[in-house]
Amino acid sequence: MQPSLLEELTPVPNPYPIRSETEYPEVAHLCRQARELAWSPADIDFSDLRDADLPPEVREAGAEWWSLRAWMEHGAIPYGTERLREAVFAHQPMEIKQHIVNFIAEELRHHEASVMVAQGLGAYQDEPRADYFKAVIPRFHDERDEKQMSFFAGLAVNTLFEQLSGELLQARYENARFSSIRKACQLILRDEARHIQFGRIIMRRFFSELSSDDRRMLGDKVAKKLRGSLLNGVYAVVNLPDEERERAGRNRTLAAEHGLGATHPDEEIAIIRRALEQIRADVAPYDVEIPEVPEVDRAATAH
Repeated sequence: MQPSLLEELTPVPNPYPIRSETEYPEVAHLCRQARELAWSPADIDFSDLRDADLPPEVREAGAEWWSLRAWMEHGAIPYGTERLREAVFAHQPMEIKQHIVNFIAEELRHHEASVMVAQGLGAYQDEPRADYFKAVIPRFHDERDEKQMSFFAGLAVNTLFEQLSGELLQARYENARFSSIRKACQLILRDEARHIQFGRIIMRRFFSELSSDDRRMLGDKVAKKLRGSLLNGVYAVVNLPDEERERAGRNRTLAAEHGLGATHPDEEIAIIRRALEQIRADVAPYDVEIPEVPEVDRAATAH
């Protein structure tokens, strides 16, 4: 190679030492489970969706809902790649890096499975048809909050949301009347259970080492992310503008009423509230406090 080409290479931090000893056996166990329980969306038979007698507006609503789920899963990929880069150059143990690689691969297949459900219902939408969502979805790629925290605190924020997401997906699994959707939800939930378990390992091993600033920031970031993007149509429609809230809520209701693995808008906040209360109980022993999320917490006193 010419010296001029070498000079143009982007310098990267020194990757050495590359550690091989297992330091966190519980995480290594999760990595072994990931290999043993690997699955492919292509192995799911989606013909029951293609052959179903569903009105066109129901198919369109279901395809939009599962496209939204696909976008949400895809949003986790850049987050994972940033955490992997940090783990490599901070010389984290091999099992930590392996788990993050597994997380990226699993989020990709969750995306693929969601795309295939949308295709079975009609057509996958490769971008939002609503202008509002075009502004919301890119927020998943905003790394500014994670960059303000330590490595394990940044990982913890994501795994707490995996717990919230899992509770919602459980309700969507229970709603599904089609075997292909139930199978996809079941397999995604199995992966999410490992992600949640990783978060619990992080809490036990690292939360006691977090600074008071990190603990306060962690709670603040959870509340901020929940309000700023996830209640804006992904987890719930509560923070959407009125017109878009009505449109998205109507489509979500159609998908739920026909058993397409959706949640009814009126049920979403109650599910999120229960999950958030559990998360608060889980982090309280570590002096991590998640501030009030008015749309969720005040809904409990409004009914």
